[in-house]
Amino acid sequence: MANTITGKILVIGQTEAIPYQDKTFYKRELVLDASRFDQFSGQKFENYPKFEFTGNNCSSLDQFQIGQVVTVSFVLSGRRVEKNGQVSYFTNVTGYKVEPYVRQNQPQQVAQPQQVAQPVQQAAPSYQPEAVQPFPPAVDENGNPLGTGDDGDLPF
Repeated sequence: MANTITGKILVIGQTEAIPYQDKTFYKRELVLDASRFDQFSGQKFENYPKFEFTGNNCSSLDQFQIGQVVTVSFVLSGRRVEKNGQVSYFTNVTGYKVEPYVRQNQPQQVAQPQQVAQPVQQAAPSYQPEAVQPFPPAVDENGNPLGTGDDGDLPF
């Protein structure tokens, strides 16, 4: 699985030519703003990764502009260097592909044939509302409602 990150382009560096022995090495830097916001606290977590594009991949950045949202595919590599008895470690983040960002769950627009809606005839409702009862209802001397027709059909 490739390493990818999505963000807004902050910096597109110029291609640098670096002589190395009898060859020339080309590199170009790309910096993204991949910061995110916590939806609950509103706190911003800043993230500004820098990618190094080398060789023929340098020209792939020509088609992009600052402010554009992109997805970068990259390789993370490291090396160990020992000098004067001291050991150091270096990490390189090498980009190899940049693509314009495409939302993953975007609904697809599929052409559907147009259908002509046919009028639908509905039957008149058979429900007849009951007569409106006055509020509060009339009660007898024991507090029971009058005129309901329920003369003791409850089990209690």
